[in-house]
Amino acid sequence: MAKGIYLCSLNEHVGKSLLSIGIMLKLQEEGKKVAYFKPIGVPKGAFSNKADRDVGFIQSTVFKTDLPYDIISPVSIPDCYYVDLIDSSKKEQNLKIVKDAFDQLSKNYDYIIIEGAPSIKKYIRVGLDDVTIAQSLGINEVVFIQTKSSDKCIDDLFFTKKYFEYRDMKIKGVIFNKIDHDYKARIEELNENHIKRYNISIIGLIEKSIELLSPRVSEIMEAIGGELINEAAIEGLNAVVETYIIAAMHVQAALKYLRSVKKAVVITGGDRTDVILASLNENVLALVLTGFIQPDVKVIYEANERGVPIILSPSDTYTTIRNMERLKPGIQEEEVKIVHKLVKEHINWELLLK
Repeated sequence: MAKGIYLCSLNEHVGKSLLSIGIMLKLQEEGKKVAYFKPIGVPKGAFSNKADRDVGFIQSTVFKTDLPYDIISPVSIPDCYYVDLIDSSKKEQNLKIVKDAFDQLSKNYDYIIIEGAPSIKKYIRVGLDDVTIAQSLGINEVVFIQTKSSDKCIDDLFFTKKYFEYRDMKIKGVIFNKIDHDYKARIEELNENHIKRYNISIIGLIEKSIELLSPRVSEIMEAIGGELINEAAIEGLNAVVETYIIAAMHVQAALKYLRSVKKAVVITGGDRTDVILASLNENVLALVLTGFIQPDVKVIYEANERGVPIILSPSDTYTTIRNMERLKPGIQEEEVKIVHKLVKEHINWELLLK
């Protein structure tokens, strides 16, 4: 019978998929048979293909298998309006679907890495939250993921501990993930003075990785609903972006910022030819032109010469920035090795696997 390692969190976007990949690779390296399981998949749209993007990526990289998708992710719940689209009266039916899929996986693997819902609060209205699912699978302890680089992480941790105790669930330990470098020492202080006192183990402490947190130009284009207008620079869509610059100022002021950053995307109006050309001379990665304003022909020529994509945004600058802030960068195949190294070096494997 396989051992289940259930990853959950109080907040969304904490890196459960990345951690799943890293844990799987480490165990595979040791010769273990490891499966990935996501009880509740999140499709892109309410009525589109039910496939979850993270599940698809993991299937194509670290868990290549002939098993049907429905075994790996048996229930699909869209992110929007799910309380209207999922019938809470079918709770037991959905739990049975999840349990049957898990039992089938358990027959042939040593470990099953279970990626929980975006948050432990998610789906509680329809009876398919993490605690309910874990208990239906016979799992009585879970791994809690925390990403806050502030003392609020302690409030979150103890709130979750008390909530789990109320529901007869234990915390196996906590993985601090995507933590600021200068907060690591503080976590070690908190561990000695607070966390250990309440019998909570720190399983891992992983710093932020720029390579993994930074989006590609193509992901920005998708997030803002943009359109690439210079196909000659299409290869530039694969570039990794480290920062954004909103060039709403005059050229000299813009240059000051452009020369102080690397791997930047410049956001400005399509009619700001002076700023756009100045940006191109500073080797920016891409241009996002707001308001769907077509730039001057000279701009397109210069961008093509430098391989810089020009993306037209249908929205104003404020809305464009808001949409970019909501972007959750997806992991790319070439980044899997980075994930493997981070998880391998910064997880207490004895604690995780005991």
